Amino acid sequence: MANQACISIGINQYQFLPPLGYGMADAVAMEQFFVDAAGWDSGQCLLLTDTSSKNSDRSTYPDREQINRWLKQWSWDKLQAGDLLWFFFSGCGVSCEGEDYLIPIDGNPEDLANTCISIRQLYQQFNDIGVNALVFLDANRSQYQSLGGGIGTATAKFAQEYQIPTFLSCQSHESSHEDAGLGHGLFTTALLETLNYHPDLNLETIDTYLTSRLPELSEHHWKPLQTPMAIVPTSVSVYRPVFSATTQSSIATMIPEIVYTPPTPSKFDRDDSYAAYTPPSVLIVSPEMIGTGAIVRRTQLTSTRKNVPHWAKVSLLLTLMIAAGGGIYAFTAQSPTSKEQPIVRHIVNDTAPEQLSGLAQAKDFVKPGDATSRYKAILVARQIPATTPGADAEVQQSIEIWSQEIYQIAQGYATKKHWRLAIDTAKMVPKSTSNYVSVQASMSDWRNKL
Repeated sequence: MANQACISIGINQYQFLPPLGYGMADAVAMEQFFVDAAGWDSGQCLLLTDTSSKNSDRSTYPDREQINRWLKQWSWDKLQAGDLLWFFFSGCGVSCEGEDYLIPIDGNPEDLANTCISIRQLYQQFNDIGVNALVFLDANRSQYQSLGGGIGTATAKFAQEYQIPTFLSCQSHESSHEDAGLGHGLFTTALLETLNYHPDLNLETIDTYLTSRLPELSEHHWKPLQTPMAIVPTSVSVYRPVFSATTQSSIATMIPEIVYTPPTPSKFDRDDSYAAYTPPSVLIVSPEMIGTGAIVRRTQLTSTRKNVPHWAKVSLLLTLMIAAGGGIYAFTAQSPTSKEQPIVRHIVNDTAPEQLSGLAQAKDFVKPGDATSRYKAILVARQIPATTPGADAEVQQSIEIWSQEIYQIAQGYATKKHWRLAIDTAKMVPKSTSNYVSVQASMSDWRNKL
């Protein structure tokens, strides 16, 4: 596989705008993933934040001039035609007069064109350098919506035009949210989980996981619904791995062996090498075309995921209404066709049929070595209606087992001194479980070691 590098940008203290809470933490966590989990040399990563250290005696302060200079010089020095550049941005973005902009730390809302970085300009730079790029943007912040609409439409257009796979934190009419309990934005939290728990990663895996996980995080942390948006150009295979075999192996070793099972080979043919760069053919995408062809929008995509239980739809709707102060949110719920889950026959005899199917559905979420899938199973199991004492005990026993396994995964990270990953994983253990107190004590100890 070709060489890879990452540019990670995160901003908290804007000069002309209200501050963000976790833009810097998002960017730092992304860089740490590539160095600690993926096993990259630190020279393959460039971090630009409010307080990041100098790189080669040059400032890494994320103002417009420095971002543009680093993009040109650092990318030219580190990458060759056909190499892959990961580009991550956590900050503010805005759409104005048909252009989408990323706002650097010195960006002035009164002069977007001359003080900010347009998506058109950014993708043109990738084109000039001649690299393949993979872009992640956490930028639609609610406190900045008065500047204009959220980014999305123009970004989708240029992602397709320049053939650059792009993942946005939400739809253009939604907002990207942060959470103090997570210490990150919701989008970054889900993205980090995807990267850390899926060594055999491809674009389809990223899209599927973010689409499933972000609404869950929105509900769990009482935030308005946040639905990611993926733009995958027609020339790019969604099944091609984004990591080399060496990187996959490094990530796999970070997942505790006690519960980790290597992924089964994909049924799709794989091409592990990135083709030499060729200038993309220009394809203008109108707003009406978004959601068709190469551009994926979650509200319009035919999904292969399992049916969402009725209780989950109702719960999510109530959550959104409460968060809005009683207002009503309108949204489209998909009901894709899927196989009906079989009844589990070996459960206690007095388990009610509805509990049998609910618990079977919860168990079906669980994946080897994946703490998030166990957290998802717990959420489903906790919504199963109470019926008989034996049935309730069966459900609670499953929740206890999954909580213990989540804790084991967290402890596995801690033994490797990956304290942040251990803490983020342990946060998934619910208060109602018997090991909650022990988990909290471990988290406190791990925080002291950061």
